Amino acid sequence: MIRNAAIMAGGQSRRFNSDKTLEVIGGHRLIEYPAMELGKWADRLVVVAKDCGKYSFLDLPCVQDEQEQQCPMIGILTALKHFGEEVFVVAADTPLVNSAHAEKLLAACKGHDAAVPVIYGKTHPLYACYAPSMIPVFEKQVAAGNFRLMDAFALSDVVYLDEGQTLASENEKISFININTKDDLTAAQDYLKGE
Repeated sequence: MIRNAAIMAGGQSRRFNSDKTLEVIGGHRLIEYPAMELGKWADRLVVVAKDCGKYSFLDLPCVQDEQEQQCPMIGILTALKHFGEEVFVVAADTPLVNSAHAEKLLAACKGHDAAVPVIYGKTHPLYACYAPSMIPVFEKQVAAGNFRLMDAFALSDVVYLDEGQTLASENEKISFININTKDDLTAAQDYLKGE
């Protein structure tokens, strides 16, 4: 069971040219997919966003980012302060998130600052687990104006899980696809139609 999970909905959708979290794919808005998957397993699930009003249709608690700066570090920091416990975070543009991965990452996070998957050489900090011990690291980075997650990781005790530790099969790598462009949306739509 997943105790705490947060969907990060604070992105600016620069490459998409519209708010991708509200795009309809397979009959649901993009953000509804991680909400539906994690909603089945998480004890406490929230959305973290700058504008909570536009996600009222989800019928989930929404936590407003505490700072104006729009970046993943601020969203994760907001989720950590909200829960005060380990939390699995996922980007709102990740429609095929797998709760089994969240459970593995949360288990790996015990006794560490974070557990982050590295799937076929690509690091996924917005599909990861963070512990409250990351709060002072993030706050120090924010105060210095450095919002790069990888720089914060270099100062922390982060466990990295490769595909062998994260995936039960090669097919599960689809879970790490996120939607950045209209072409990505079309590809995901085709996959969801084939399910």
